[in-house]
Amino acid sequence: MTALGVRLNARAGVTAVFFVDGALFATWASRIPALSNQVGATTGVLGLALLAPAVGAVIAMPLVGRWLPGRSSRRFCQFALAGLMGAIVLPALARSVPALVGALFVVGVTNSTLDLVMNAQGVSVERHLGRPILSSLHAAFSFGGFAGAGLGALAAALNVAPLPHFLVAAALFGIPGMIATRPLLARDEDADAQAPTMRWRALPSRLVLLGIACLFCLMAEGGASDWSAKLVHDDLSGSAALGAIAYAVFSMAMGTGRLLADRLWARWGSVGLLRRGGALAAVGFAAGLAAGTAPAAIAGFAALGLGLAGVVPTLFRAGADQPGVSTGPALSAVSSLGYLGFLGGPPLIGGVAQLTSLRLAAVIMVFAGLLVTLLAGAAALPAEQDGVARPGTGSLAGSAAIR
Repeated sequence: MTALGVRLNARAGVTAVFFVDGALFATWASRIPALSNQVGATTGVLGLALLAPAVGAVIAMPLVGRWLPGRSSRRFCQFALAGLMGAIVLPALARSVPALVGALFVVGVTNSTLDLVMNAQGVSVERHLGRPILSSLHAAFSFGGFAGAGLGALAAALNVAPLPHFLVAAALFGIPGMIATRPLLARDEDADAQAPTMRWRALPSRLVLLGIACLFCLMAEGGASDWSAKLVHDDLSGSAALGAIAYAVFSMAMGTGRLLADRLWARWGSVGLLRRGGALAAVGFAAGLAAGTAPAAIAGFAALGLGLAGVVPTLFRAGADQPGVSTGPALSAVSSLGYLGFLGGPPLIGGVAQLTSLRLAAVIMVFAGLLVTLLAGAAALPAEQDGVARPGTGSLAGSAAIR
């Protein structure tokens, strides 16, 4: 097989891994009501239990980032995916709140490990191909989430218990995913694999700013995930169906936007994409809130999803190009800060909503989009001029801009 064929097979493989990760994560998330009933958790207790996956992620990512340099992310992908296949079954076995917390913590550790190493593999494949693909990989994750949630909705409608559902999902998605890891690149393209170990107390300021931008982006994503249906249904008097549609529209907009984001990155560069995306998210969602109707809010969520679609992949790409820091530690720094936003954003919105209203609290997501725009300059690569990515430089050496 030619070198190009190997790279294209690796792209197909890592795309499949992103899809499977999204499907497995959505598998347990789609059955949260059933898991809550199974352990007898109140709404407040469940909210605390759902912090466990994010806590596991924040703990695991720096450790994995430290171990990854100089090692193959393909092997890490295989171990992490196998671990996640087993981990998603654990919540279905829980019969008490502490057991559910422990199970979700393990889910968070395995999922975040896979998240980090598949992004490292994605960066490596992108560098080998010489053209941007990272956003399309994240689109595969979004569409995998649709598949996992769809299976979960079907299982719930048929009153299938979580345990048989999770076992079927682990096999249905996980086994093809393990097969898909075979063509992944055996050796990562990481020029700084032997760079000194990065200490969190001495993070480069650029990585800190990229991480903060990721924090605000995922704060808005988490807010849309947890509060979109309730905002449309409760605060804007939409039907239950419209409430459910709100998050579906947000997710579809994000998945579609990620299919386009690689081409937009090649045209606008990292800074231009982040500025335009953050502005679209903030202005579009603000307009939807200001209109004060359920359909307008749904349109606002569509703008929020489109605007944020390319932000995280662009931040990961920029972090991977931090001089003197290898891909694993750089991605772990950016993504760990991002997970803090995903962890803290929904409770922050909920707290403000308790004091005011959910519609007013949702303005936090508007500010998150604006702050992504303001922090966009941190993503500028050394080779970018006037915010536009140039061929033959940066992580995509030798590439030709996609038009």
